[in-house]
Amino acid sequence: MIVWSQIAEFLALILLFLISLYFHDRRQTRSRRRTLFWICLVLSIFEIALNAVCVITISQYEHVPHWLNMLLNSLYFLSSVWVSSILALYIFNLLLEHVYEKHCRTNAVIGLLLLNALFFILVIVNLQTGILFLFDSDGGYHRGVFNRAGYVVMFIELCMVIICYLRNRSSVSKNVQQVIHTLPPIILGLSLFQICYPQILLNGITIAFADLVLFINFQNYQVGTDSLTHIGNRKSFYQELALRIAGKQQFQIITISLKHFAVVNQRFGYQKGDDFLYAIASWLDKCDPSSRAFRFGNVSFALVSPFLSQDKAACNLDKIQMRFQDGWTLGDLHFDIMACFSELIHQDQDWQADQVIEYLEFMNVMAKREDTECLRFTTDIEKKIERKKELTQLLKHSIKEDRFQVWYQPVIDCRTKKFTHAEALLRLSDYSGTPISPGEFIPLAEETGLIDEMSWIVLEKVCRLLGENPALEVESISINLSMQQFLDLHICQRITACLQRYQVPPDKLKIEITERVIAYDLPYIRSVMDRIAQVGIGFYLDDFGIGYSNFSSIMHLPFECVKLDRSLFDKLLVSKKDRTIVQTMIELAHSVGFQVVSEGIETQQQADLLMVLGTDRIQGYHYARPMAEKEFLAFHH
Repeated sequence: MIVWSQIAEFLALILLFLISLYFHDRRQTRSRRRTLFWICLVLSIFEIALNAVCVITISQYEHVPHWLNMLLNSLYFLSSVWVSSILALYIFNLLLEHVYEKHCRTNAVIGLLLLNALFFILVIVNLQTGILFLFDSDGGYHRGVFNRAGYVVMFIELCMVIICYLRNRSSVSKNVQQVIHTLPPIILGLSLFQICYPQILLNGITIAFADLVLFINFQNYQVGTDSLTHIGNRKSFYQELALRIAGKQQFQIITISLKHFAVVNQRFGYQKGDDFLYAIASWLDKCDPSSRAFRFGNVSFALVSPFLSQDKAACNLDKIQMRFQDGWTLGDLHFDIMACFSELIHQDQDWQADQVIEYLEFMNVMAKREDTECLRFTTDIEKKIERKKELTQLLKHSIKEDRFQVWYQPVIDCRTKKFTHAEALLRLSDYSGTPISPGEFIPLAEETGLIDEMSWIVLEKVCRLLGENPALEVESISINLSMQQFLDLHICQRITACLQRYQVPPDKLKIEITERVIAYDLPYIRSVMDRIAQVGIGFYLDDFGIGYSNFSSIMHLPFECVKLDRSLFDKLLVSKKDRTIVQTMIELAHSVGFQVVSEGIETQQQADLLMVLGTDRIQGYHYARPMAEKEFLAFHH
């Protein structure tokens, strides 16, 4: 009777349980890759356990029915091929992850199915012929003439994987290449050892080694690698900069920030969008042997290269810009992906890694905002960044210290010629008393998320003013609400609570929102507006005429008034076309029951013409500038 050593199999079982434990604890989102790997682990454990059971039942043949031994050993032969095929399928998916022609994947699946079908037939035939294995009349186990057929299947599958790799090498990532260079020698070596020493069972340890190699390369968390593009991630980008700076090296950083990438996802789907990102990252990773590529933002990449000369740096930048002019191709798809570029050269500056990343992010935002194709780091940009940091800190301190002021700009009624309304405007000065332009600190507050707290400050101060001055001769005061406030699920309760706290009638307060806010999520914004309008608070549409919202949607929202943007009046006095546009907008607003406020009026001629065109109210420096609270109260008494 044959005696087998199962020590290696028990070690393999322990190894697979450990892999399963760490794999399960990671709790990553489900994907086809993870599902296939989990099947590999389960089948591998099942095969080794079944092998151990078969060894026991064979050694105890006098106590085990013949049919049970045949069933268990037949199932073991099948499971060994199943494990091999699942592993091969998993590797095929890795090899073809970024290959868009489907025939290679289809051929691989068909080939695996045919091999399994043929081997299944062989197992069925074995029940009558014993060509794989058989039990003699005394219950002894004997190998058949085709006992090594499972190794033949494994060898064929291995050849299929290698052929697939050779045909698609240009689309295979470095990690997959490493597996192809590592795994076949391990499998072939252990398989040959098993054939030479059949009494030592090594099938399980072979499969366990294969699972371990795949787990290390693709399932185990890689701290420095971006999971989508397989280039360096933000953490490794930071480490790269820190090491280069510590070593006093000179280097060039080129950042590539993709513009309007949402269009790619909308047109081709998110999977193809990810594939475009992978293609871009792969090209960046290979464009210069001396450079390293990183993905340090959602659609932002960075290339770090040694700084050798200004000419070489310019050549690096030109090469990347020219590549993006050619567009990107995925199989039959071709798309021109627009990008803006930034360049920073580190020579002898006293910078830290986080400081460099801060500069790069600022330049990316600046390049997109100013629609600049390429932005190079200069001392002027450094000053702007420092100004932004200082202003951000000032905003944070001003919120805590209640340093913001609310100024009010009166609005005149064209019919009565009285100042019947006003708009509340936020104002801020630095610690020396120098006023800071709202055009500077409001966009920064929106970018940093501080606009939410600042807007609630405006609401509080306006309600306090109205509550403490019930005789104030204004019908209403309007305030601007930010997008962050509209996303607050308790916005209606917060506004009504503030009104009740100061005993202010709801119709005294108006809320101004822009078309940009409406376009963010029209159904949601409509639901919020309806809830607030039911309380008795009115809405103004601010900056009307410069946005992109559909007017047919706007007219169904609970607006009382639209405010025409000041840019519409730049050529009002000299352009008949501009006058026609303004008159048409006024008539359109009136036709659906909206009143019209004209903003930014600075001359009597503009005011007179707008009254003729039918505007209901006028707001602007010609009649009244924004004024502090005390001045505003005196203005209305």
